[in-house]
Amino acid sequence: MDEPMTDGPVHAAGSGQPAGVAEAAATTAAIAPVESRQRMRDGTELLLRTWLPDPAQFPEALGSLLLVHGLAEHSGRYQHVAEVLCGLGLRVRGYDQRGHGASGGARMVVDHPDAYLDDLAEIYDAAVRSWNELPFLLGHSMGGLIAARFATARVRPVRALLLSSPALALRLSQPMLAIHRVLLSLAPRLRVPNPIDARLLSHDASVVARYRSDPLVQTTITANVLESFIRGMAQAQADAPRLEAPMLMLVGGADRIVDPAGSRTFFGNAPADLREQVWFDHGYHEIFNEAEPLRSEVFAALTQWLRGHLVPASG
Repeated sequence: MDEPMTDGPVHAAGSGQPAGVAEAAATTAAIAPVESRQRMRDGTELLLRTWLPDPAQFPEALGSLLLVHGLAEHSGRYQHVAEVLCGLGLRVRGYDQRGHGASGGARMVVDHPDAYLDDLAEIYDAAVRSWNELPFLLGHSMGGLIAARFATARVRPVRALLLSSPALALRLSQPMLAIHRVLLSLAPRLRVPNPIDARLLSHDASVVARYRSDPLVQTTITANVLESFIRGMAQAQADAPRLEAPMLMLVGGADRIVDPAGSRTFFGNAPADLREQVWFDHGYHEIFNEAEPLRSEVFAALTQWLRGHLVPASG
């Protein structure tokens, strides 16, 4: 993937061990995150996890990356992703979004549609003050929507944008939308069962089992959170041509949690000289947690692209 791909998605191979996976695994070691808390302007405290590369291998980090998790989950589920990124020389900071994981805030409730976006801006500002450099931005699912909006609305500049199964379109029937509008009008903070079917997250049964047993995974959703999705997706799609940073999209073609067609649309409207996409035809939603050999193929695509963008940042 040396050249930006402009005409359509790259389709990952369906078999075989990707080049570079064994090398990446050899340089990846268990790294315990440093946990801290950051208070948002409204007083809500968010849990932060920061992973740092091995100083013996990287006396100076090659960059920093902010990681934004998806709906109902938490940043602790990205330990293996952070270890791969640290193996490339990156500092990684993830955080539990408000109302998620070990962060504060009412569970699965937002006071306004841009609350998650505003939180990311505060996390970003603190990271830039600490590390004095533009970060990469990686978002999965809802986190991918937030990251896409952050970059395309030019809330802050980013070194590059990486999107994993971003929630840029949803399959919502007319009856579902009607129920949503009623709840949004009458009970926007009412928690109702989350419709996510864990069996559709990954082909790896152990991933599904861990997700179901994780006490920090939320099992409800509210109308105002769904409304933040609906508004955010429309805005991100409209703003796609405004992207200013290099972008890599990693998309599961068999995703039934979000509609991968939204990724095609967003990619098609992003600047051709900045965009690259890898399409995993048989991948479910959580491509970083897919069954092998697909999981290794996803990480190979991620690491290969990042290596090409880890030259020292100018300025």
